[in-house]
Amino acid sequence: MCSKTQTKTTSSSSPPASFAGQMICLSVVTCVLAVWCKFTFVDESTYPPLAPLHSAKTPLALTTLYLLSIPLLKTFKLSNPKSLLLPSMLLYNLFQVTLNIYTVALILHSLKNGHPLIGSTTSPLCSTAIWIHYTNKYLEFLDTTFMLLRQRHDQVSFLHVYHHFTITWAWYFGVLLWAGGDSYFGALLNSGIHVMMYGYYAMTLLGMKCPWKRYLTVAQLMQFVSVVLFTVGCVYYNWRRLEGRHFMAMGIQVGEMGSLFFLFSKFYKKSYTKKIKGTDDLPIDECQNAIQEGVENNMYVDQCAQAVKEGVVGINEVGGVVYSRLEGKERVLKGAVKKNSWSMVG
Repeated sequence: MCSKTQTKTTSSSSPPASFAGQMICLSVVTCVLAVWCKFTFVDESTYPPLAPLHSAKTPLALTTLYLLSIPLLKTFKLSNPKSLLLPSMLLYNLFQVTLNIYTVALILHSLKNGHPLIGSTTSPLCSTAIWIHYTNKYLEFLDTTFMLLRQRHDQVSFLHVYHHFTITWAWYFGVLLWAGGDSYFGALLNSGIHVMMYGYYAMTLLGMKCPWKRYLTVAQLMQFVSVVLFTVGCVYYNWRRLEGRHFMAMGIQVGEMGSLFFLFSKFYKKSYTKKIKGTDDLPIDECQNAIQEGVENNMYVDQCAQAVKEGVVGINEVGGVVYSRLEGKERVLKGAVKKNSWSMVG
């Protein structure tokens, strides 16, 4: 017979992050964004929307710094990451929700006011929204930063890094080669999904349940397919008006969506259909701790102990009921475990 163990939490000796320090960091980020917007802003009245910082040197420098920062940040160990990062993460996720809602609204407003749904190569009405979406790809590097500072190194997978690195380049070429017309579609879908995704992250940080979290990866897969199909439609409707730069932009888009669909499908198959392995040698408190860790750390539960001889019900909030033994009757549900998609920023 197993007994539940009581664990006492000890308060950390490190002081919480000061308000002044957080405001300084916010001010630095704001200044950097102000400089970026000054030199790269895309005005709908100008087309093509070329600006000084749209040369290849900019994404080359920033994506290289992104890759180099990953091993460096892995060496950082915060003594009290929760108190230090929670306010910043919440603010960041709420900002992303707001920015992506604004991008979606801007595109829908342009469609309402004359931007063709499909079949345009030159309409500049969505150029500003596409520029905002492109700029946000650099801000999304903070997803990786927060993961590493939280010591969630397993979340910074090949898929995660590949996604952030390549999608930035894909949208750079999108702005450079075809920032108007039909290129709005990918930004519209991706911004809509990011509203759901960052909304889910914010709700998780606030301790709220999110009804759509299990559908995020499926929505991302549908996005990739939809963009490819829309691109085929663009070729059909614009065939006589397309130039070499348009074909190059579409080729990059299709290649990016195809590679992400392949990698996300592998992730989905591995993470969402992994069977739970029951074991008999773990006490109930360890099993519950493993489940809670899986929920908090966005990891699927590799092993789950069977319930103790007394009637116990274990719940994995990510994947539903993991095991149940009531009144001495064993019932193990070996369904798929639903993994949180924190590392699936897309």
